[in-house]
Amino acid sequence: MIRETLAWMRRFGYVTTPAEEATAREAGFGELGALTYPHGSLEGAVLAAQLMVWLFLQDDRFSERAPACGRIEDLAEHILWSQRVLHGRAGDRAVPEPYLAALVDLRTRFTGMAADHEQVERFTDGFNRYLGAVAAEAIYRSRGIAPGLEQYLRLRESTILMRGMCFVVVELADDCYLPGPVWARRDVRRCEQAAARAIAYTHDTLSGLRELYWPGHTNLITALARHFHCSVPQALAKAVRMCEGQMALFHRLAGPLAGEGDARLARYVRGMGAWIRGNLDWSMTCGRYHVAAPRPPGELPTAFGA
Repeated sequence: MIRETLAWMRRFGYVTTPAEEATAREAGFGELGALTYPHGSLEGAVLAAQLMVWLFLQDDRFSERAPACGRIEDLAEHILWSQRVLHGRAGDRAVPEPYLAALVDLRTRFTGMAADHEQVERFTDGFNRYLGAVAAEAIYRSRGIAPGLEQYLRLRESTILMRGMCFVVVELADDCYLPGPVWARRDVRRCEQAAARAIAYTHDTLSGLRELYWPGHTNLITALARHFHCSVPQALAKAVRMCEGQMALFHRLAGPLAGEGDARLARYVRGMGAWIRGNLDWSMTCGRYHVAAPRPPGELPTAFGA
């Protein structure tokens, strides 16, 4: 898994120097794929790991750095091209930069693995929701405006990209395609939502210390601190409780679904649970969220962009 992911990163220019390879190894993207898709095929887990590379690194470059450098138009161009690729309209025309070439590769492989066109549309629609939320987040960031808690939570529903991408890959990797009427059931959607929120809140809790150092960045912890006018440690405790609440809700909703007697649905629910656990394990051990010399909590910024 690690070997395939690093080779893919070299192929598309993410890794060009020994220092970049060391950073990539420390981030543990291959490990993320292995941990979050432990029951699936190697092909599906590798695809998932490489999708994670694309999402994390394009977020760093376009969603965060472009607005910070006053180049929000670079993000706009990236989103428009990404949508063109996702809808299969890039054709044979050369895309303007390696991130988009990587996305062409990912979409081509996903389409080849998909059960039918409906599954491709699930993936495309989820990705479009993600790109729309990225644009909204970048507007806030470029203007130095902090979204309120309600706005932040709505953004996070889309930027975490579980139902529309990661859980669709569960279907591919673990051979558990859900027909449209099953996939659209309210109880299935509620279970997916609880899993996605647990994953999002885990990410925000464990990445929060690093992100508090970034001017103009917002996170569940800072959104809670502003909303409740409380300290960062108090907001962190609230974020942890929110995460634990969603995990408990997922377990309550997952049991009946897994026990229905539908083997595909049971594997799908198992895959969501594996994502929750795998994301937690990866986030606790990867180098991406490590802060070498954290300051005491009382010295952390409590305001957006401080």
